[in-house]
Amino acid sequence: LVPPTLRALPHNGQVTARKGSTVTLECKASGNPVPTIYWFKKDMFSGPTHLSDSSTLILENVDRHHAGIYQCSADNGVKERVSMDIQLTILSPPEITVEKSWVHAAEGYDIELVCIVHGDVNSEMLWYQNSFLLDATDRRSMYSRDDRYSLIIRNFQSSDFGNYSCVADNALGRTKKYIEVSGRPGPADFISPALSGSLDHYNLTWTIETIPALEETKLLYRRLLMNETYQHPGKWHEFHIKATAVRTDNTHYIMSYVIKNLEHNAVYEAIVQARNKYGWNELKRFSGTSSKLQALDIPAVFDQPEVRPNFPAEAAGLANERDELRRTNTTDPIVSELAVKKAVISTR
Repeated sequence: LVPPTLRALPHNGQVTARKGSTVTLECKASGNPVPTIYWFKKDMFSGPTHLSDSSTLILENVDRHHAGIYQCSADNGVKERVSMDIQLTILSPPEITVEKSWVHAAEGYDIELVCIVHGDVNSEMLWYQNSFLLDATDRRSMYSRDDRYSLIIRNFQSSDFGNYSCVADNALGRTKKYIEVSGRPGPADFISPALSGSLDHYNLTWTIETIPALEETKLLYRRLLMNETYQHPGKWHEFHIKATAVRTDNTHYIMSYVIKNLEHNAVYEAIVQARNKYGWNELKRFSGTSSKLQALDIPAVFDQPEVRPNFPAEAAGLANERDELRRTNTTDPIVSELAVKKAVISTR
């Protein structure tokens, strides 16, 4: 009986590959009886993940998520198993995620825009407002820590509103992400449950992010399915909310409204529109089931389409809904620039 021995290829335990390529990791083992080789990927949070039981591990179309430490272990039942680590590095153009794609602001306040850059090749970060490259000033500062890049604007001015972009550049490519900075209210965040608990009324509750005071709030609702044979939704019912909104902090309001005379065992959808001195909030869908509400990751409809490249096809449907709302609000021309968020509620 001979305990297992193990050697990794390459011998230095370092493998570097480009994004999209195929990577083969290999370990050779000897011993008597013939050892079995196990492959794991290490994770400092969840622990090792078992991947394969063979001498080679093939990774296809690799990206940054494949990077990390892989461990091959050999075991033949004689003494303890032996292990070796291989560090895999993936080279790729920078990949950017933004902490917030929409940031609320008001004159006199401070804001921070944050972009996270992923990739193992050193990246240079540039910030733009609209198409103009930004430099540091007495009110504007750029900071970076590890992969987190921040643009801080102090004593916000009206000229600071607009569309910002962070651009990361390295030897393998260039990537851009957008952030809109607006004074308009944020979309309504519905916090009431989807199920009413009552047969004919529903207490709809929501929060809205806004620093300036709200000047106007509208609630629209309609029944989604009339019956099993008539599948078209009902007409919109509109209310101007006159109740005083309650400040939860310096940037948020909480509001509620009791919708009455609802039909039993019916599903409705509701939309809240809010306006402050900067205008109406943006359009965003909020959908769910009779048991819970679930936010859908659908970008807002912006006045300037270039703010959101690769806009999903579903946005066309949202624009059609906005047109329908315009027809039902003929006395209010501002409704053509609606900023809304929808909730599905049930009286079951």
